[in-house]
Amino acid sequence: MTVTAPDSMLPDTWDPVAVITVYGTPAGQGQVSFNGRGRGARHTNEKWLKPWRAAIIQATRDRTGCHGYTDWDGICLTCRVPKPQHGLYANTPVRVELTVTVDKPKSNPKRKRTWPITQSSTDIDHHARACLDSLSKAGVIKDDSQVTELLARKVYPGEHPEALDQPGAVIRLYTLTGALS
Repeated sequence: MTVTAPDSMLPDTWDPVAVITVYGTPAGQGQVSFNGRGRGARHTNEKWLKPWRAAIIQATRDRTGCHGYTDWDGICLTCRVPKPQHGLYANTPVRVELTVTVDKPKSNPKRKRTWPITQSSTDIDHHARACLDSLSKAGVIKDDSQVTELLARKVYPGEHPEALDQPGAVIRLYTLTGALS
């Protein structure tokens, strides 16, 4: 299936398909540490990243009803779809709007709006990477290479219209209008 881009990307070109709300402590997918020759690699913040990604995967599956790919000779054991076509929105351009709500440090002013720009709040691209890889693992998209537009923001609780009242994330998924037909 080949999808061609429209002449102009108007706001109504994207169809909203899911809003996923995840609660938990956001962790960015960043630096990888190599354990030595033949011993593989791991993320340096694996202790926080694994539960965060698991929370995104579970919330995504609960909201969309999708499932991960279970390999059985190149075909998903659950739905009998070949791997190249597996994913709720497989082979479709996807737009993702991500709002990550992180804990506000106790040292920040309580009555003044501030921004999470310290190293302790993690880089926004690391948050996006953790989210997109989790969407792929959950079975919503085949691969995060399908994402053609990404809007990511990092906020404190209650200090933005999209912010949650506690740490977590709001993930809005859109597909290109007419791409699923």
